[in-house]
Amino acid sequence: MQGQLQCRYCQLRGFECSITQPRKKRVYSTLEGDDNRLALLESLVKGLLPEADLSSSDEMRLLGKSLGIPLPATQDVFRSTESQKNERESDESQEIVLPLMPDQQGQVQYIGPASSFSFHLNLRRLMGNYSSLEFSMFGKNAAEDQNAAKVQDTGNGAEAIPACVPDARRLNTITNDCNSPSDAVREIDGPVLDSLIDTYFEVVHTDFPVLHEASFREAYEIWCASDATSATNPVWLCGLLCVLILARRVAAFAIPDEAEHKWWRHVQTLLPTVFFASNVFTVQALMLGALHLHNTSHRDACWNLTGTAIRIAYAIGLHRDDVKHVQSPLGRELRKQLWWTLYAFEQMQVSSYDRPSSIEHTLDLVGCPNERIIGANNCPQDYMKWSQSLVVLLGAGCKALKQAGPGISTTEEAYTKPLSPPAIILRDLKRWKEELPSHLRIQSIDSLSPSSQRPLILLHAQFHYTIILMSRSSLLRRATLLAGSHTGPLSSSLQAVSDTCIESGRSLGRLLRKLDTINKFNVFTWWDTFYTVSSSLVLTLDISCSVRQQNAASAAESQLLLGELASLMQKRLHHPRIPGSTRKWAGVVLDVNLMAQEMVLGSHHIESAQYIDATLQDSISSTIPIITQQHDVQIEVSTATSTQITNRDAFSYADPHHPRSNAHQFWSQTSFMDDPNYQENDWNWEDIDTMLKGGLSTEHPGSDRRLI
Repeated sequence: MQGQLQCRYCQLRGFECSITQPRKKRVYSTLEGDDNRLALLESLVKGLLPEADLSSSDEMRLLGKSLGIPLPATQDVFRSTESQKNERESDESQEIVLPLMPDQQGQVQYIGPASSFSFHLNLRRLMGNYSSLEFSMFGKNAAEDQNAAKVQDTGNGAEAIPACVPDARRLNTITNDCNSPSDAVREIDGPVLDSLIDTYFEVVHTDFPVLHEASFREAYEIWCASDATSATNPVWLCGLLCVLILARRVAAFAIPDEAEHKWWRHVQTLLPTVFFASNVFTVQALMLGALHLHNTSHRDACWNLTGTAIRIAYAIGLHRDDVKHVQSPLGRELRKQLWWTLYAFEQMQVSSYDRPSSIEHTLDLVGCPNERIIGANNCPQDYMKWSQSLVVLLGAGCKALKQAGPGISTTEEAYTKPLSPPAIILRDLKRWKEELPSHLRIQSIDSLSPSSQRPLILLHAQFHYTIILMSRSSLLRRATLLAGSHTGPLSSSLQAVSDTCIESGRSLGRLLRKLDTINKFNVFTWWDTFYTVSSSLVLTLDISCSVRQQNAASAAESQLLLGELASLMQKRLHHPRIPGSTRKWAGVVLDVNLMAQEMVLGSHHIESAQYIDATLQDSISSTIPIITQQHDVQIEVSTATSTQITNRDAFSYADPHHPRSNAHQFWSQTSFMDDPNYQENDWNWEDIDTMLKGGLSTEHPGSDRRLI
């Protein structure tokens, strides 16, 4: 045994003990399973690196070193396997104990550690401003009667509607009860409905292509031509009500809130019928309703409706191109467009909540829709192809963050390993941008038609948002280290990834500022304000890091951009039709901007105080005589030999060349004058003169000199 000459068994029996090393750990596995596993691993490596030499362990070790991949020592293989298992178990336990966030209904909701809300909380903890924050994006029950609450009217709705719309006064005479949802819509005059539908396809549809305009207008005209007694498809009617609700927010004329509340109550009565239907209209109606819930602080209900739409999309085969079902070419392309819009909408929610996605492993089964067939005239050429590939990277990024584990914000391993999922996603995003055709680059924005500018800006905004999503934990880690007791240099990988996050945060802010410049910033129905929050949080962390690193130039640039984003939110915050989610996000931007201003102002105060203290110390040390003690009896005061000090000499803290009028007060504060036994007439200015000259005697008639 280790530490003994013989084991007890051999000592008792008189045997020679020859076992002095611990036994090797046995590995219980089948050779067939190990062979299959090795073959799969070799295939994966060959797929990634076709030129890799896997003939021996030495060659594989050289390959790993050339790629910068940390490799375990040979004797630590079994130990590392066990430690990885323990780490996974630890991560799983950490995932289980993550807190659930209370919503406005007294319920709890799961919000993952890589979510935007958790990132916001961590930033506030770092800044010391956490207690005042509450979770309010999951609002009250969306099925409650909203009409019972206060209705914020915009004034006389009839006067706000253009005069070209006849009989618009009927909007203010909507009764509280209608016989059917169809009657509720028919109460609105035809020109008003036509204007709302035009507004929907001009503003909402370009960001959220769920409907086909020509097909929808055809069905709408058929419905208008039918009488009130004709049966109407309740699923299509539910979609029409959602179109009116969304268009009301962005319409050029005012419509009372009562109309929206009434339309939404009728949507609620139709939803049970919608849930039991399985067709394209069902998916469209659920997606439109989910977008409305997302904008009005009911993001939990939005999540539920989106999940239901995905289930029905699977049921009708939207996830596969080979499901023909006697469809026209237009119908097939519209199904593709609907599927990719649904996928992009869900992935944005997944990235925001850090929840598992409902769409897995089927993306390669659906191709890109043909832009010419579906009539995507508002988008640049090949826009859908590149937008589709970008949203796939967004989904892969959300999955990579889960693979990295909940501790990603406290370690740099996720980015130092070149084959780690987050590092791969960042490289793929860089490759995506490098391969963009010239007409889809942001530099060509001014050469595009006005209708194509917003889609292109949103494409690049989503790109930078995905970069931020993958790298913001490293920026938070950097800010945490700088705020703590860390004094050494930051690791190169942490510095590089956090710099990438900062640059994307600034680029995203500039894109949003560009949207505002061209009057295309949509604060009512799309993700513009959410992107503004994402950029603002990154800019705030950059300011925090720059202040602590005393990088004034970087702090000034981010502070200027953050202030512009806050001004952008401020001028829209008081709009009467701004939805609840946007209002709360705008408040976050204003709040973090105030935090950043206080942080910069506090650093300026500290620097000013330090500068004043240093200046005073230098001034005092240059003017106060240096006192040294000799033999504990006498004090020798030495000054510059060229200085002649008399009772008229002057002193100054800041500049010894400027006269000081209160020299007596200055001298009265020196320590050698604090003698409790001194007599008022025991000294005179000649004594001080003698003392300052180092005790050299000078003849002064009638004066008594004493040695201090």
